[in-house]
Amino acid sequence: MRKKTYSALTRMTALLLVLVCMLGLLPSTALAANPSTIKMDDCAYSGTKYDSPALGECYMHQMHFNYDGKSTMGFCAEKGKGMGWSLKGHTWGNPQPISDPTVKTMMAYFYAHSTGVFTDQAKALGVNDVWDSDYTWTMNSWTQAIVWRYKAGLLSDPAVACAEELLCVYNNLEHTNYSSIDDKMDGKSFRDRAQYILDLGAQGVWGECEVYEYVYTGPGSSYHPSNDVQAVMVGKLDITHEEYTLTVKKVDSTNPNKGLSGARFLVASENGAYSKEVVTGADGTATLYPLVAGTYAVTELEAPAGYEIDNAGPQYVVLPNGSNTTVTVTFTDTPEITGEGSIRKVDADNPTKGLAGAVIKITGVDNDFTGTYVTGTGGYLTDVPWKDMPLGSYTAEEITPPVSASDKM
Repeated sequence: MRKKTYSALTRMTALLLVLVCMLGLLPSTALAANPSTIKMDDCAYSGTKYDSPALGECYMHQMHFNYDGKSTMGFCAEKGKGMGWSLKGHTWGNPQPISDPTVKTMMAYFYAHSTGVFTDQAKALGVNDVWDSDYTWTMNSWTQAIVWRYKAGLLSDPAVACAEELLCVYNNLEHTNYSSIDDKMDGKSFRDRAQYILDLGAQGVWGECEVYEYVYTGPGSSYHPSNDVQAVMVGKLDITHEEYTLTVKKVDSTNPNKGLSGARFLVASENGAYSKEVVTGADGTATLYPLVAGTYAVTELEAPAGYEIDNAGPQYVVLPNGSNTTVTVTFTDTPEITGEGSIRKVDADNPTKGLAGAVIKITGVDNDFTGTYVTGTGGYLTDVPWKDMPLGSYTAEEITPPVSASDKM
């Protein structure tokens, strides 16, 4: 049998196709970019410690690492080993992903509040307060304790574990005297606080945080030999901002299925960054897209012809609204009620005969309207502004009869 041969170009093409197929089989997380090594930027101790029943003495410290070109706070992963400023500029490597949801949630929670980077959901819920430097130290201690508890296998009940450490941190660092995780602070127990933070994390409110553990790969220092330096955990917070749609709808108050065109509205963001006037179309709606997360005030400026504004607003709309990226706000207008009337001067002896030239005065009974008009052809008043007159009761009085006519109406 004759052996087939292939050109170098054909073989290279086949290899590339195989590589593409293999990459297609890999999950996207397998290709996620995380640095193979990180370098310590700084390490600081506050000189303060607190006592944890589960962990013993915990010293407050903060470490920053050059993580993918960005200075990011890290957390010690091996309690009992060394860590300090003498390791500044040293490297950690061999990253291993951490999948524990409690660790990922707590680190996402910490990064979001300490850096001021929040999801749209956090902004909508109003849980987007940015910590000052002192409170960041306190929350750093709490997150650090959870990382150590995870490494020690002490997270069997995440809510209880988080609540216990939060209580200890507060008692020692905020100078409080709570004794139980069911004690209430500002109306909410430590247990409930921890559960709330974890629940929001499970819903993605704090963002997605990819966490990796790095082992020390440096030479050590005179204070910290290389075999006695802690591994560290560092995370990367990923925040995706959605784009939202706001639909303003105008309907007839007497028939909500009837959309009204021609209504003019002003839509403005609460922070002043966005302002736009829109007019409803044939279906009674006006749609705005794309909008960023936030609170918007919608105010009706002008009603459609023949209608009166019921309530100009503003109505306030929060984007997002739950899990919805499209929100509709509805306004109603009421059809204008216009007056109608008819006055005719006729001959008393022949009521079918209208008489022109009679001067008639119309006076409002329950309003201030007054007007004097003259009957025309057929005896009718033709220039009375019925539609513009206030709704109410009126009297009609003949002031001057027509020439050669009876005084009777």
